[in-house]
Order: sequence, then C-alpha cells, then structure tokens
Amino acid sequence: MSDDDEQNEQPERELNLLDLPIEIFLHICSFLDASSLVHGLSLTCKQFHQILNDDSIWKVRISQIWPNAGYPMLPPAESDELFWKLSCVAVEKQARMWKNKDLERIWLSNVHYSNIDCLLLMRKGSICISGGRDRSLVLCRLSSEECPENESFVAGNAHDGWIWDLTAIDDTIYSCSWDKSIKAWSMTDAGLIPLLTYETTVTAALLCATSCPERALFATGSQCRTVTVFDSRGHTPIVKYQPHHGAIIRIAMNTNYILSASEDKTVNIWDQRAGRTLKSITISKESFPHSMCLKDDIVYIGDSSAKLHILDPKQDFELVKSFKTEHEKNITGVHVDAGCLITSSLDRTVKISSPTDPPQLLNSLQYNYGEIANIDYLNEVLAISGTDSIEIWRPKVRTKCS
Repeated sequence: MSDDDEQNEQPERELNLLDLPIEIFLHICSFLDASSLVHGLSLTCKQFHQILNDDSIWKVRISQIWPNAGYPMLPPAESDELFWKLSCVAVEKQARMWKNKDLERIWLSNVHYSNIDCLLLMRKGSICISGGRDRSLVLCRLSSEECPENESFVAGNAHDGWIWDLTAIDDTIYSCSWDKSIKAWSMTDAGLIPLLTYETTVTAALLCATSCPERALFATGSQCRTVTVFDSRGHTPIVKYQPHHGAIIRIAMNTNYILSASEDKTVNIWDQRAGRTLKSITISKESFPHSMCLKDDIVYIGDSSAKLHILDPKQDFELVKSFKTEHEKNITGVHVDAGCLITSSLDRTVKISSPTDPPQLLNSLQYNYGEIANIDYLNEVLAISGTDSIEIWRPKVRTKCS
C-alpha cells in the first residue's frame, strides 16, 4: 500500500455534542431539567456555557410552564445575570413537586393543647418550632433518614401569656407574647434554653416579631400601636415609634426598611437609615392587611377580604397590583420565592400558586384542624398550624429502616 493510500484511509472522527447544530443541541436540552442544565451541562465547557447563557432559553421554558401568565410578577433587576437561569430552576422544581403525588404529610398532634399561633422552620426545614396559647414553646426535630421518629422538646410556661409570634437570628429564637415581653432562646440539641428577657415598656400585648440577621436586629409590633427595635447584642430598645392608629398585626424588615401592617388598614414603611416614616399606604378601604411577606424586590400583603396586594420597593413601595384569590376568608399567611406563592386562610385551605401575573393555582391543601393560624416554608418543607395540631408537608423521606 502506498503512502498516499494510507493517508486517504484516516479513521472517521466520531461526532459528539460539540459538533451538533445549536437547534439540535437545544432540542436535546429540552428533555433535561433546568437544574441539570444550569448546575451540570453549562459547566462542562465554554461552548455549552455560552449557548446556555442566553436568557431567552430560560424565558421560553418558564413560559411553557405558565403559558397564560407573566413571570416574574414585577420586572427583575437588570444587573442580575443569573436571574432567569436560577428562576427557571426554582419554577420547574416547585411545579414538579406540588403536582407530584410523592409528598408526605406529618401530623404533630400532641405538642400543644390549645391554638398554635406561630411557627418557625429552622435548619433547612429539619426543625419546627411552635408557640401556642398554652404558653409553651415546642422544638420538634422532624424525622429523617438517620432518625425515623419525630422528637419533641417542650419549654413549658415559656411566657406568662399567649405566645403570638417567633423570629430568629442564627440559632437564637425570639418569642413575643401577650405578657408584653420578648424572650431570647438558644436552640440546642436538648431543646430551647432561655437566654434573656427583653422588657419592651409597652402597655399592651406584643402581636408580631421580625428580624434582620444581616444587621443583628429584631423588632416587635404591639396592640398599643408601637414598633420597638432591638439590637440583639444589647438589652434595651434602640428605636421606638408609633406609626399607626390601630393594633400592629404583622411586621417585616430588611437592612433598609421596617414594614408594619395594622388594623387601621394601612402599611407603614419606616426608613431605618433616615429614622423616619417613608410613607404610609392604605391597602383597602374595606379590609385590613392580615399577612405580609417582604423580599428585597417585592412585597406581598394578604388582607381580610382574601385579596393579595403587591408593593414595589423599586418604586418607593407603590401599590402596583391587587388580585382576588380563591380563598374565601382572611389570608393568614403568605410566602413567596422564585418558584412559588403560598397562601393560607381562615377558610382552612393552603393554596400553592405560581409567582406570576396573575397567579395560577398549582395545588390546594385542606387543613383538618380548624382555622389556619400561620404557615412557614423552608427548603421544600411546609408547616401549617391551627387548633392543637401542626401539619408538615414535604417530599417523602426514605428512612434507613424503610
């Protein structure tokens, strides 16, 4: 065989994904979930990263899940390069989970003997802390692969009055009560250990609490219309003001603002940097705000007539949208993130919807223990409280003995 013949008989190179036209490559990608594409395939090589870095790919995928709604509810920040990728991952994950039947429900029915008005999920949803009108705090370690049984630790007589709300900074829990005090507790393997009692000098019950871990601050709202702000490293209030003409029902804060919702039908926005009220907004002339969720880019408020109201922090907290929900009574809890919108109501239902304009229903859960007082949601774990019992919804856990 001549040298020319040997050169002509070079072995054929096998085709791989790098050789495919972009249209074919994207068609293959359509059979993979967004998480595999973002956290796997796009990190394989520069070519895949460049192709999958196009926002239009993720916008199309989201629109296929919610074809008749706008996502997100409000325009995203233009500087966030990862917004559409990570949003698509969250949207697909939540839609798949709540439409999937592979969920388990856990009943915590012997932890309190009266209404359970506050809930707090901690440590990626593995721990549920609750406070009730029996004046006790309960830390429940939920079952896991290592421990197939729920384990509860009770702090009896934690307050001298009904415990109405909980918040946290790292592993320190703060509880507020009708006894006009707020207490700090250390979360340990043996339960909740009392650390400190903060006297607020208010003249009526404390109805709500919130925290800003980034600044080590927490705040309470009272029946006597007072907001009190504490530095967790100190013992006395650092700010105290009265922004309302009625009891403060809900309170939320971030590094810049404190939002308080009142029976006087207004939401007050307090500018922490300026030390004054930025504005006060009347949500509705017929109903009052009953629940609130504050994110840096959006605020959701649920009211006593089962409506949701949207405030835009980027537009000085203007009231930009209002929706009638499928609930029939007061919205007692609201949670929103990139993948889902969760609301609870006195009508004994929890609605899981899309965080779109308008919201579209994913699933509806029926609570079997009276009217719903509160909800919390963390790391795909949903906790619901009402009369005597707590319900936990989460993806099924496979224990080592199962």
